[in-house]
Amino acid sequence: MTIKQLFIVLVLIALASPATAQQSGRWALCGAPLLPPVDGNPAERDAPDTPIVATADRSEFSNEPPVYQLIGNAQLQRADQSIRSEQLTYNRDTTRVDATGNVSLLETDLLIAGERASYWLDDDRGRFEEVSEYRINIGHMQGTADAVVREDVMRTRYERLTLSTCNPDAEIWQMSAARASIDNETRQGQAWNTVISLYDVPVFYTPYLRFPVGSERMTGFLAPTLADSTENGLTLALPWYWNIAPNRDATITPIWYADRGALLDGEFRYLEETLEGEISGGYLPSDDIYGDDRWAINQSHRLSIGSSIRGNLNQRRVSDVAFSNDFGDNVDYRASRFLLSDASLSWSDYGFSSSIDAQSWQQVDNRISEFNQPYARVPRIRFGYDPTQDTGLLDYTFNAEITEFDHPDSSRVQGRRIDMTPRLSLPWRTLGYYVEPALAWRYTAYDLTGTEPGADGSPTRSMPVYTVDSGMFFERQANSFAGVYQTLEPRVFFRGAPTEDQEDLPNFDTGGSGISFSRLFRDNAFSGPDRVEDGDRLSVGATTRYLDEGTGEEYLRFSGGQIFYLSDRTTAADGEPERDESEVVLELTLNLPQGFSAEADYRWDPEDSGNTGLRTLLRWQGTHTQVVNVALRQRDVDGERVLDQGELSFATPINAHWRVFGGITQDFIDDEVRQRFFGIQQDGCCYAVRLVQREQIERNPFSSGADLGKEIMLEIELKGLAGFGDSVVGFLRNEIDGYGPNSFGY
Repeated sequence: MTIKQLFIVLVLIALASPATAQQSGRWALCGAPLLPPVDGNPAERDAPDTPIVATADRSEFSNEPPVYQLIGNAQLQRADQSIRSEQLTYNRDTTRVDATGNVSLLETDLLIAGERASYWLDDDRGRFEEVSEYRINIGHMQGTADAVVREDVMRTRYERLTLSTCNPDAEIWQMSAARASIDNETRQGQAWNTVISLYDVPVFYTPYLRFPVGSERMTGFLAPTLADSTENGLTLALPWYWNIAPNRDATITPIWYADRGALLDGEFRYLEETLEGEISGGYLPSDDIYGDDRWAINQSHRLSIGSSIRGNLNQRRVSDVAFSNDFGDNVDYRASRFLLSDASLSWSDYGFSSSIDAQSWQQVDNRISEFNQPYARVPRIRFGYDPTQDTGLLDYTFNAEITEFDHPDSSRVQGRRIDMTPRLSLPWRTLGYYVEPALAWRYTAYDLTGTEPGADGSPTRSMPVYTVDSGMFFERQANSFAGVYQTLEPRVFFRGAPTEDQEDLPNFDTGGSGISFSRLFRDNAFSGPDRVEDGDRLSVGATTRYLDEGTGEEYLRFSGGQIFYLSDRTTAADGEPERDESEVVLELTLNLPQGFSAEADYRWDPEDSGNTGLRTLLRWQGTHTQVVNVALRQRDVDGERVLDQGELSFATPINAHWRVFGGITQDFIDDEVRQRFFGIQQDGCCYAVRLVQREQIERNPFSSGADLGKEIMLEIELKGLAGFGDSVVGFLRNEIDGYGPNSFGY
């Protein structure tokens, strides 16, 4: 398809006047089904006592053989099936019907109309010639043919035919073929020497085509894709889908890039009783721009045996640091600094658990030195015990792990870490309140290599951690809202540990976990075992909720809290051990009728008013075709704004046939647009056209700069046959929060 042909097609579609009748379901704009319901039960056709009723203006009968001749408005009716013509003969012994003149076969979900026909009722087979019209409700297919040969109730062959899923006399697209076959049992069709036309403009030819009848999966070529971008130029892809088995399939896609060459992309998916996963990847020999072979692999596998054994394997690797930016949309890669590969196997039963896992990283950002690459676990072994049954007054748990850490830079400290945490608690719970004091002991030991001369190669840390968690629950009828009750849930959490200097310990995989309302009540503010927060602190917070009395649906949740540090600290996750109190954390979640929802997080530093943080998201989900999102993120440090970004995204119909969608991400500090896109869609009875233009800043992995990438994505969907273009629907799902699979009638 040339650019000129594509432009003509777009203009013709834009000027079209599609049908205005609407209904729910796959053919939302096609009005009523192609065929109305008919009287009679198809299952009664072969019953021996089902009568065959004949009517005509006049009739003749001969005994040898027993043949009925019907003339003028002739009709044979059997159960739901009727054959009509100007003249027909019916042989009672062979059940053969020969008809001429305006012949039609009508039954449940099928109509064939032509000039001549021979048909055997017992076998439901026959041949119709000069077929002026056929209609199939399954798949909403209709067209014409020189001949239609029905082999049985499931299989039909067509000679020199046309086919479309559009309404009759409104064929925006049409397939013409020398011959075709449709199998209603497998819900698949095949066509030979096929031409696809849009408004009588031929745009695609293939000597062989497989197409679905309805929505069944099937092996065969999918429609080609066409795109244009600043990175790759004009792009053409021809995917081939292989329906290997009900639980396995594959897609193999040759992709031609005008500026780079030919890439072979593939994906394989499987689903077994205990194992499922997918493998995808791509290979481009001798990239014309890059000057070398390019490749990528992305695989994920999940194991599940009974309720006790679980396993995972994930691998992400690319040939070079620029692959993610150059081909990200094709192989599901995003520009990131490191690609993670990992594997794990775990077992749990009767309160016991154990696991082994390993990981590695691939650096894909040249701006980061090898020294700053994360450590890899090779491997980590974990063991835990958490009784599932009541053990009396005391609850006790035990967790331990041993991890071997490796790093590509030999100057970094490497080695083994052992970490163990036994814990005892005394929970006291009622419907209105709870109190749970606990004592845990954290022991960590290292066996290190590459340490500084004179440094301890086997440091240890052993310290107790005391906690008391308590809370209350109140509820009442909300005064201002009928059928709604309000809760008040205050919570106080004390955590204490002796002060201990941990600077001599290595830091393999530990960092501050950040602050949020739920993290106010964690027993360690760090995300890993290399550091344990010391000192005493008191976390105070409260949550109030508005709930529907009948359904329990949550309309509003508001939480707020703060940490008060009661003693000096030497190891603090926020890096400020001299603080007396943490930031105040406020969180709001709102879900209102008519599709309105909102989220807001606000952090305020009472010790320094110049430190604040704000994140908000406002969403309106009008119908399944309407969504609007507005988001704002701000962060001030020492009175200086270091983050100030706003986002807007929307998708909404203009009328029954036209829809628009768009979005923008604005950096207010640098006064620049990080990303923007805008698109438009027209929906017709049997087609959809989607056009999106996107501009976004793309990180340059070779320097500190960023480039503005531009891309145009075009998708033309021929409903019931195929679509070609970049995956606009997938793009919109990623970029428009709340955009669902049923949006815009997809």
